[in-house]
Amino acid sequence: MMTLLSVLYLLHFLFIVLIYRLLVFRLPEHERGILTFICLFSVILPIFGEVFGGFAYLISRRFASSDTLLDYDEYVQFDVMNLEGLQQQAADNMEMVPIKEALNMDAKRRKQSMIHLTTSSLKDTGKYLQYGLDHDDSETVHYAATVRNSLFDRYETNLRLREQQLNPVDVTTYHLFIQECKTFIESSLLDEGGIGRLDDRLHLVLKQMRVLYPTDLVRIEAEAEMAIRQGKEKKAISSYEEMIHIHPTLPDGYLALIRYYFQRNDWSSIGPVLHQLKTEVADENIPEEHRFILERLEGADQ
Repeated sequence: MMTLLSVLYLLHFLFIVLIYRLLVFRLPEHERGILTFICLFSVILPIFGEVFGGFAYLISRRFASSDTLLDYDEYVQFDVMNLEGLQQQAADNMEMVPIKEALNMDAKRRKQSMIHLTTSSLKDTGKYLQYGLDHDDSETVHYAATVRNSLFDRYETNLRLREQQLNPVDVTTYHLFIQECKTFIESSLLDEGGIGRLDDRLHLVLKQMRVLYPTDLVRIEAEAEMAIRQGKEKKAISSYEEMIHIHPTLPDGYLALIRYYFQRNDWSSIGPVLHQLKTEVADENIPEEHRFILERLEGADQ
């Protein structure tokens, strides 16, 4: 009797292995883990494992599908103009709330929340650290100051390294330097004077790029962003228009200029740029993540 059960169990095991190998690469990646669980459960509890696992899988598919359809239905009915603004606001809330809550907890949690900033990629890190610097607890203030100094030194070291790596025959080295400047500025670790000194360094590099790479879009957009920081609005618009003039069939200049007007609620200026974009740039060349908001803006302009 035991021999017969052993043979049946072995056959059952081989059958499960065969089914697994036949199905595993035919399923989407997010469902392969479910198949593995069902097969392992079936090996441990033959017959019952298949029945229970299959039943659980069908139930999970049923409720997951319903929830997804419900969420999608609510999403497509959510009529909103400032989608990008809402996304940014949601991102800010998700980043700030845990840190603000942690600073109201015990000293250990306050320390952990600030140390976590040294390994995170959050923008406006300096803003979050300011909560710690303004805290009543002296140890929390100490940790916030230490983390801030550490981050500042890291950004400065990275920037200096990118500066040393600039190579006139490799435009990528200039792009990396520009990105490092942007990251440093977005960290909120620099005061007004620090931003001014960083812009002076950036200006020298952009001036060199204008000679070496006169049609480079990254360079022109960086000049526009620096002009905005310095309050030179006309210079910024001129830079965005230069992007459009140099590369009229690429969406970059149009999108940058539309974003500029959008942030200032200048709806009358958006219309002509949007029309020019739709006329000059093929739809497939417009990044998919921008198409929804552009369609909404186009509808509002009519």
